[in-house]
Amino acid sequence: MADELLTNPSFARADDDGVPEGWELNLGNPRTAPRHGVVERDGTRWVQFAMQGNGASMGCLSQHAMLPDGTAAVRFRVDVRCDGAAEPLEHSLVRIYWDDEPRAHRGTSWIYRHFPDYTEVDGRSARLDVVISVPERSNRVRIDLMARWSPGGAVSFANPSIEPAPAVPRRVARLAAVQGHAAAGSTPEDARNWAVEQVRAAAEQGADLVCLGEAINWAGVKDVTALEACEPIPDGPMSRALSEAADEHDIIVCAGIYELDGDIAYNSSALFGREGELIGVYRKVHLPSPEVDWGLTPGDSYPVFETDIGRVGMQICYDNCFTEGARALALAGADVICLPIWGEGRADDTAWPHSPRMLALNNGVVYVCAVYSQRESCVIDQYGMVLVSAGGEDGVYCADVDLTPYAALNNWVEEDRMTPRSYRGVWRRERMPQTYGPVLGW
Repeated sequence: MADELLTNPSFARADDDGVPEGWELNLGNPRTAPRHGVVERDGTRWVQFAMQGNGASMGCLSQHAMLPDGTAAVRFRVDVRCDGAAEPLEHSLVRIYWDDEPRAHRGTSWIYRHFPDYTEVDGRSARLDVVISVPERSNRVRIDLMARWSPGGAVSFANPSIEPAPAVPRRVARLAAVQGHAAAGSTPEDARNWAVEQVRAAAEQGADLVCLGEAINWAGVKDVTALEACEPIPDGPMSRALSEAADEHDIIVCAGIYELDGDIAYNSSALFGREGELIGVYRKVHLPSPEVDWGLTPGDSYPVFETDIGRVGMQICYDNCFTEGARALALAGADVICLPIWGEGRADDTAWPHSPRMLALNNGVVYVCAVYSQRESCVIDQYGMVLVSAGGEDGVYCADVDLTPYAALNNWVEEDRMTPRSYRGVWRRERMPQTYGPVLGW
């Protein structure tokens, strides 16, 4: 363990108060503080926090470590054990804070933070093993081993480790949003030709993925009802046209298609891979009244699909108005959410693009939006920033987006300080799902 940066990671040495040498202890409110100490189990020494039964105990063991010059990334490892009423995912937390030594002396406590996810070993144990890129200008890291708010029981930590690691490979994708649909009065064949042309144009701009609008097998098509436009996926004519275009141009294609599955009609979005294969279908969950009247049926799930650029989820139009769908996709691991949308009519048509910007920001995901009414199809990054917008002009609009796992997205500097803009590396471990019961009610 020549590269180990922590002092006394095995907790072999502790003072008379039970605090391991080289570590700092914070017990929060002394009136609700847990009992603490080093215990041995099966030959391994654990720092244990025995929690009070009132659910208010908090204890945290911390240590700073200087990073060797040139350190590109750091590997963090910790074992977690919970007993009694304590649960690993709910009552323990590993926090990682980054700073630089001069800044720390000026009183600024951190310039970036991560609260990474655990891997559950069993119902009592979990393990953290993650590689995180070093933020720009950081030369020091702090690890916190925190027990919090368990109504009794005990939370224990063992084998913490901080070691330099190779840089995390970057994964940058070019994402394209299409503005527009087939011209008014088009035939179904015209609509297919138009869609194929958009795919070709996106590929010519080097896009890895292109998102077309909602119901492109009906938008602009004359003398056809929504129900009549529905077709099977992937065997309908629009599906086949998009599949062939994806294969020909080596691009991932997402498009809204009115779907017919047996006798049931859906407002769906299909995702085709670079070889034309159907990767997956999403069926719109939230149907506005007109679509109900037209005979469409809602979907009932939020699937996420693996692609070579990352995990892709889809929403359609009115779904944009309900925050739960975006959070469900994010919790399922979506890196990108494609949003074919007719229009955002809330707040006197002024909500666009703020509504998808907030969904992107609140969930740490990228949005690729193809909208008709507002004519501002766009690509929005994990920080809620619009990278490219159609601005009212039909066409294909591309942006390069870093889809590297959140651990490598630490390089934004403003006014000589790091400013954390995304909390994808934080929010999953700070959620309080045990309090969200009312959200599931009417």
